[in-house]
Amino acid sequence: MPETRLSNTQLADPHRSTGRIRNLGSLFGRFGLASLSSAIVSVSHLAVQLFSIHHLGTAAIGTLAFLLVIIQFGYGLSNALVSTPYTIAVNQTDDADRAGFDFFFPVNLLLSISQGLICAAIAWTTASPMAALMFGLAGTLSLVRWFGRSNAYAHHAPARAAWSDLAYAGAIVAGLLVATRTGADITGIGGMLVAASLVGLLPFGLAYLRRHAAMGPGRALRAYRPVWRDQSAWTLVGVLSTEATSNSHSYIVTLLAGPAAFAPVAVGMLFFRPVNVCITALTQLERPRMTRAVAKGDHVAAIKAERIFTGALLFLWLATCVLAAVVLYGFPGLILKPTLDHGLVATAVALCALLSLVQCIQTPMSVLTQARRAFRPLATQSLRSCGVGIVAVTLLTLAVAPIFSIAGVVLSQLVMMLGIWRLDRKWRRDHLAKG
Repeated sequence: MPETRLSNTQLADPHRSTGRIRNLGSLFGRFGLASLSSAIVSVSHLAVQLFSIHHLGTAAIGTLAFLLVIIQFGYGLSNALVSTPYTIAVNQTDDADRAGFDFFFPVNLLLSISQGLICAAIAWTTASPMAALMFGLAGTLSLVRWFGRSNAYAHHAPARAAWSDLAYAGAIVAGLLVATRTGADITGIGGMLVAASLVGLLPFGLAYLRRHAAMGPGRALRAYRPVWRDQSAWTLVGVLSTEATSNSHSYIVTLLAGPAAFAPVAVGMLFFRPVNVCITALTQLERPRMTRAVAKGDHVAAIKAERIFTGALLFLWLATCVLAAVVLYGFPGLILKPTLDHGLVATAVALCALLSLVQCIQTPMSVLTQARRAFRPLATQSLRSCGVGIVAVTLLTLAVAPIFSIAGVVLSQLVMMLGIWRLDRKWRRDHLAKG
């Protein structure tokens, strides 16, 4: 009998091993495609900023970094106003009338044009009219492409979003290869972003672009009004306050000390841009999953998705920290040039690592809170942390040094994380107890 039990155990072990391998494969299939394509986009943006560090002046480095912050902010606005409501709308039920949500597309076009005008105004003020033209187009096209990715994820077609990312990144790499031989100023870099966005739109097809003109803007805004009242207004408050919380140092340092003072901060942020992009991309991937689970009352599945999401982000954060340490101390010439202080950049990287860690823990809880449509409590937490962040960042910038403004952002994000954590724990207690 002992031999038989041993034999059965030995026979069972391969099955357990196969199950583990299958689970790992499923996990990679779930996050691998989105993470890999988003990481490639991050690497292409990293390459753009590395190119700028070695080919542009300090003020131009700060200007480019600030424009990229604005474009990143546009992604958050898109998520609040169109991407999140659209995803929730088409995933509430299995038989949702998806054609009935076409009004989101013209609304997205209005948002995209608005961002383009803001980018153009900033580039006009800090660079040149031609730079304004290029970054105006880049700002507009970036949001058209971003909603295309959100649309693909909302309809559970992540491969289209991945192909868009790969095409976008490939176009940037091709542009940089040309620029290393011919040279490029900030206007040329804007042109690269325009070309990359156009190429990145190809996987979505002409039908996707036509839907942006399917109805007039007036009719679209009228159809959108209930979405604004029920969801987007509170989500927008959350996004604006979150932006003021997470990027207040970008705006305050640039305003009070100028683009040159922002340059070391921008280089520190540069190391963790891959994590930020992956956070945004995986949010688009996981929000439909969590929304569907909550709508079906499967709270255990929603909480499991949140836990797996957190684990994936923490793994990405750790890998990024290791890479940042290797580059900063092993190959500093890749990032730094004589006009940038190594000590200031190292301080910025350490503070950005702490900030990124808090964001990795906070984001999955925030996405689950959105999936259960608790927009108002989430906005309240964001507003509270926003006030803390603006005061802390301003005081640190004026009283200590611009580089330490990042510490003020860390403090505000901790306040927000703890607030969302309390909301998350309360929801878990209430619903798991019922289950």
